[in-house]
Amino acid sequence: MKYSFDIWKTNRSIYLKYLTEYSLAQLNQVPEGFSNNLIWNIGHVIVVQQRLVYGLSDLSMHVSDTLFQKYKPGTKPEANEPQETVALFKELLMSSIDQTISDFKLGKFERYNELTTSKGFHLANASEAINYNNYHEGMHLGTMIGLVKFLK
Repeated sequence: MKYSFDIWKTNRSIYLKYLTEYSLAQLNQVPEGFSNNLIWNIGHVIVVQQRLVYGLSDLSMHVSDTLFQKYKPGTKPEANEPQETVALFKELLMSSIDQTISDFKLGKFERYNELTTSKGFHLANASEAINYNNYHEGMHLGTMIGLVKFLK
């Protein structure tokens, strides 16, 4: 799992750069032809990882239900996010990795409610969920790379 965690850390470091290199207005901008923005993509990957790894393992997620409901699959930005959300996401991007690695090493992911994702991937345990999460986060990074080309 070390390699999977390393990929995840690298990807999250890239996400973190978006939060530091783009203005709040740019993070919130939904370019024409897109249904979301940079900050939504970041919030989305944070909450989906929590659901895939913790929620489906019958463990408490380390994000609020309010945050989960706002960024879960099927949602889109409803209003501009304030600077406080940027600060929260900066914290959660990396702290969620550290927490997951620690919990994984402690063997906390004993149970798992199997899931077949919308893309057709069958997840039978937390290890598979972590690997799939890297794929999911990579897809959203690709969306963000395309999105920035249209920012003002």
